[in-house]
Amino acid sequence: MLIGEGSNDAGSTGQRILDEQQRYAENPWTNVAFAVVILAQMALMIFVGYLCSRIRDAGWLATTALVGGIAALIANVLSVSVVIAVFVLRDDISPELARALQDVDGAGHLVQLLPLGVFALFASASALVTRTLGRTLSWAGIAVGATSIIVLAASGLPANDEFFLWPFLLVLLWIAVLSVRFGFARSRTAMPAAMAATS
Repeated sequence: MLIGEGSNDAGSTGQRILDEQQRYAENPWTNVAFAVVILAQMALMIFVGYLCSRIRDAGWLATTALVGGIAALIANVLSVSVVIAVFVLRDDISPELARALQDVDGAGHLVQLLPLGVFALFASASALVTRTLGRTLSWAGIAVGATSIIVLAASGLPANDEFFLWPFLLVLLWIAVLSVRFGFARSRTAMPAAMAATS
């Protein structure tokens, strides 16, 4: 939440954030969750690199998609870094600072819609030009990317990030569908090659 109650007493938002971080520290599954987050970041890096290598013949469209993907990765890494900082320093920082860092993280999630939207929009446009994907997936990605950008631009300065959840999830769904599609495509091409090698 970017705008809300202050952090000037024991029941403040900042104090609740610190208490929540302490509960995370006592949870034995926290390290597993952190490992999943790191692996997810790595998976996104691989996806951006692979998709941009497939659409590189689209010229500046593909280059713009790559810039958007890299910017989204940087925003993700910075957001995770802020979360880690609050977690590690939970016993040493004030509730006010915890609240400020949490708000920085929230603002980062909002701004992520721009690079993610640019990545989805221009990668899909590149895929349409190079015929890397079918027309349905390409146009769906264009719509998802444009929606993310429009939602961010039309909202002005938001009071919270709840409004941005659904376009963010649309981009994640588009990435998941493309990952499955590329996975099956590689499996189908690998099977005839393996059969030819054994014949």
